[in-house]
Amino acid sequence: MSQMQPATGFVGYFDILGYTQIMLNNNIHKTAQFVSDTLMNIPRDMIDSLRSPSLAVRPLEVAPESSERDDWSQILDRVSWIIFSDSILISLPFDPALPDRDLVRHYLVFSTVCASLMNRSFTAGFPLRGAISVGEFFIEDRCFAGRPIINAYYAMQRLEFAGCVLDEAANSLISEARKDLVKKGERNLLTKLDQTTILYMVPLKENADERHRTINWVVLDTPGFSPIVGEIREVTTRAFLMHNKIAVPSVQGKINNTEMFIRHVLTNLRRDDAPQ
Repeated sequence: MSQMQPATGFVGYFDILGYTQIMLNNNIHKTAQFVSDTLMNIPRDMIDSLRSPSLAVRPLEVAPESSERDDWSQILDRVSWIIFSDSILISLPFDPALPDRDLVRHYLVFSTVCASLMNRSFTAGFPLRGAISVGEFFIEDRCFAGRPIINAYYAMQRLEFAGCVLDEAANSLISEARKDLVKKGERNLLTKLDQTTILYMVPLKENADERHRTINWVVLDTPGFSPIVGEIREVTTRAFLMHNKIAVPSVQGKINNTEMFIRHVLTNLRRDDAPQ
């Protein structure tokens, strides 16, 4: 029997906020339809759309130019998904010896996938919370193990909004890679990195707030991505109440926190990207 070999890479762990209410407030046939129409179709549809070339360079564009599209597609092909109950596990292996420039490219693909997942799920009435970690892990079919999976799970469990954060290991890796890009003057990669991942005071359980690198799933301009538009309070409340979910007191805080995050992204990224 061949020995199972772990991989090194990025791991994202997500769960659906309000999934228990969906199960309790809908019959099994309706719940199965929700899951089939949305969760089971998102990975294939999303990867296909992210593979599509963009037609023009736009302010918040993250998808690559034509010279990089082959590499972009090859990295996309290595993204793996496992969906079980209300949880989604995404992984992307990479060579630990990659230079920082290539490491950031892998991270840009992975963070864009995570942002697109959160964006599409939110619009469909399945707001997610999640976390990204990095390290050695093992995934075979639907069996998985590894410290980054556990770390991402625990980081996700602390969140009190629909959002995705980098845990300590992922934050350290990306912070060091970013410093290297600054030294080398890699302005294009820096711009893309700062659009997918922002610093934010993240609301946590027990009324705590901590500064984390956080995935921008609100207004990223990349193929197949639909920016959050409209009256923000109404859009946010609708996402949390769709599919017969009920806004019990514990949910109100998550709605408020998610609304504030959306407003923060829309205000600051649009301002930072305005012509000087």
